[in-house]
Amino acid sequence: MNEDRFNQKTLIVWGTIACTGALLGVVADFFSAWSNSPNAMTTAFSAHIDSIKGLYQDKPRWTFVLGNFLGVFFLPIHLLGFYLIYLAVKPAGEKLALIFLVLGFYLIAIGVGFHGTLAFVGDIIQSNNQVLMNKMLVYWHPWGFALVMAYIVMGLYLVLLILRGGTLYPRWSVFTSPLVIVIYSAIVIALLPENYIGMKAFLAVTGLNLPLLLFYGHTTYVLVRHAQGELPN
Repeated sequence: MNEDRFNQKTLIVWGTIACTGALLGVVADFFSAWSNSPNAMTTAFSAHIDSIKGLYQDKPRWTFVLGNFLGVFFLPIHLLGFYLIYLAVKPAGEKLALIFLVLGFYLIAIGVGFHGTLAFVGDIIQSNNQVLMNKMLVYWHPWGFALVMAYIVMGLYLVLLILRGGTLYPRWSVFTSPLVIVIYSAIVIALLPENYIGMKAFLAVTGLNLPLLLFYGHTTYVLVRHAQGELPN
């Protein structure tokens, strides 16, 4: 078997798996948090309980229970997606790429754990038990804010790596990078009319996984083109 062809096929398989995992993450977000009820989520980084409380007021319990299991079991597939990005930035320097990989893996560890809290958070919100809510927020808010900060640090570091040059990504790839897509979605949410509650909520609750899904697709394309010799080493 031709080695280059095998590498291309392998990259396509890995990319497909990574994109599927991210897509299932989007589905998990949808079931875990989306609703058409009025809410205060303005961006994917809205991690305060007041931002999401409205989403759960009338949300069927089975939806966020299902979303919990989808997230816990399938979000770890993001690890493969971050490994593909690592391969694409590795030509800029092994140490720089390893730093990115550590940031990405750390983000996924926090993210999977945080997603696993949404089911019982939904139960607590629907119980209207303020005492229990206050006790839960002592650790839930720092966890959510840590997830946001980890995503920002990872995203900003990736942007800097691409702009620095030496990766397999053309510099215009920054416009497809996860952090920049989060910014796009925040702008769209702000511009949409107020009666587009469901669309605003969808962009907000899926706003961390959806950008990664898109970037894994772009990364797979870049890696396959490199394996075909269409990009410089």
